[in-house]
Amino acid sequence: MADVVTTKFSDWKFYKYHIMENTKGGQYINAESTLVAAGPPQLSDSAGSGSAQADMILPVGLLETFGLQQSRQLQRIFEIGSSRSYFVPGRTIGSVSLGRTFYYGPSLLRVLYAYWHGSVLDDAMGAPNSASTSDGSNPLLAFDINTRVLQRNPGYGHLLIDLASDLFALPTGMAVYFKDAFSDTYGGFYLEYCYVQGHQMTISSGSVLIMEGVSIQYDLLVPIDIGPRKA
Repeated sequence: MADVVTTKFSDWKFYKYHIMENTKGGQYINAESTLVAAGPPQLSDSAGSGSAQADMILPVGLLETFGLQQSRQLQRIFEIGSSRSYFVPGRTIGSVSLGRTFYYGPSLLRVLYAYWHGSVLDDAMGAPNSASTSDGSNPLLAFDINTRVLQRNPGYGHLLIDLASDLFALPTGMAVYFKDAFSDTYGGFYLEYCYVQGHQMTISSGSVLIMEGVSIQYDLLVPIDIGPRKA
C-alpha cells in the first residue's frame, strides 16, 4: 500500500504511514553524491549556464569535511507597556569550513585558487581540469597575476602556504552540487567572492595522515539550476 502524505492532523497515522510520501532509500543524499569544487569569484565568470557551468570548476579531491554556516542579524526591540517584541532583520553572513587530507599534489589553498595563475602558480596546477578550450588552454585559469606584483610569495610548486601573501587578498569562488544515490540531480549553489580567513594544519605523531583545513567567508550564495530533475 502506498503511503499517504501527512498534510494535516487527520491524515496522521503513525502506526501505518510515513510522514513523507513515497520516500525511497536511494533518494537520500550523502557525501559520496556531493561535489565540492573551486572556481572563479563570480558564477557569471564561468562560460555557459546550468550544467555547462558545472564543467568550468575544479573539484576539490580528498575532502573529508565541509561545513556551511549562515546567520542573519536580528535586532529585537521591546516597548514599554507590552511584554511582546518586534524583530528588525539585518544582513545575512555566511562562512565555510573545509578539512582535507594532505598529499603530494595541489594543496588546499592552491586548489581553492585554481582560477588564478602566473609564473609562481602555473607549475603547481598543471592541467588538472578537463574543461579546456580548442587550443588546449584551461579556461579555469583565466586571470594572470603576473599583471600584479606579489609582495609576498604564497609558496612554490603544489604547496601554497603563506596566507599573508597578497594573493589571498583576491577573491575566489566555490560550487557545491548534490545528487542522490540514483544520480538524480537535486540541486546546487555557488559561493561568490570567497576569502580565506584561516588556514590550519594538524600533525600528530600517532596519525598516518596530515590534515589541512581552511575557514572561509563569502559574500553571496547563489542557487544553481544545473539541469533536469527527476519528475
